[in-house]
Amino acid sequence: MRRIPPNSILEIILLILIGSVTAGCTSQKDKPGDASAKDMIVVTDLAGRQVSIGQPVKRIVLMRSLCMYELATVLGDETAERLVGWDSSLQSGDHDAYEKFVKRFPSLANTTVLGDVLKDAVSAESVIALKPDLVILNTYMKQRNSKGLERLENAGVPILYLEFDDPFRDPQRSIRLLGKVLGKEQRANEAAQWVDAQLAPVLAQQKTLAGKVPSLYMEAGTYGASKYGNTFGSNEQGKIANWASVMSQLRCHNIASGTVTGMYGLGVIRPEYLLSENPDVVVFTGANWTAFPDSLRLGYYAEKEAAQSALHRFGQRSGWSDLRSVKKGQVYGIHTRFGSHITSFAAAQQLSKWLYPGEFSALDPEESLRQFHQKFLPIEFSGTWMVSWEGSATGE
Repeated sequence: MRRIPPNSILEIILLILIGSVTAGCTSQKDKPGDASAKDMIVVTDLAGRQVSIGQPVKRIVLMRSLCMYELATVLGDETAERLVGWDSSLQSGDHDAYEKFVKRFPSLANTTVLGDVLKDAVSAESVIALKPDLVILNTYMKQRNSKGLERLENAGVPILYLEFDDPFRDPQRSIRLLGKVLGKEQRANEAAQWVDAQLAPVLAQQKTLAGKVPSLYMEAGTYGASKYGNTFGSNEQGKIANWASVMSQLRCHNIASGTVTGMYGLGVIRPEYLLSENPDVVVFTGANWTAFPDSLRLGYYAEKEAAQSALHRFGQRSGWSDLRSVKKGQVYGIHTRFGSHITSFAAAQQLSKWLYPGEFSALDPEESLRQFHQKFLPIEFSGTWMVSWEGSATGE
């Protein structure tokens, strides 16, 4: 047998020792909980970007807290324990929902509040200090070219963009994406499929409707009756979103279409144009906007009688007594978040009932909304969400 020289034996021993040490270091590095060794997944977000995200995602910053509806749909009872930062849009733009979530998850009252991306008031340093595993934004925020977001991207913070321009499709795409990155694919898919099932027959039936196409005017009831709020047209590039997108997919004529343009498709209609168009149906959107006490209040803690009184005040505007919609009592209110969130099925169902009462008489949007809460949201359904001139659909 061939003898191995002593110096070769020493080399072999050294190689074995080095290999053992290296393996030991790798094993130590790959321990769970080490941020540098997380399992990574790569997804394409709804801005078309490829994003690498470490797993599991335990610390989330939600830069548009109005998207709590989507986050809570996916995370359920885990919502509060994973959320470490958010902006103030839920508190100011849908205060009933904010109160409802805080009642269910008291720790949310102490969640760090960050700046407004739309005002370029985001401090990248304040976000980084929260050590987020993921920062969630909406695609329209990216279009603002915020310097704060640019600094976050340069710092290597994982950013995921959601989309809500098409209210009947994008919220489902968004929660499916969230489900994938948050380890909740089955739950997210079940919710998305349920919403699709609510929407499909309503949208399909639009194609079978005949007769005169009803004209519709929608206005954000932010300021109350004394001042016209935004209506829903297109942006400067002709793109529609939010309630304009909702109306475009129902058999109706949006009187603001082609007339009102502005950032995000929002703008105030000329009163004389509205009166000349004399729409068949008028719908105001409502919420609990804390800065506007005269607004049409709808939501979890809204009362039917107060909402109906607010609705009647709109009919007292100058010249409105001559509108056919006012004369016939076809003036309504609906919660503003239905126009851009996972609950958009309620918008499709309720608007269809108001536009075509006979054809869609079997629909019960309030019951659909109640079922969605029971099945997918960690908060209970309550309040007034849709209101009519003569009566309202309310929660108990």
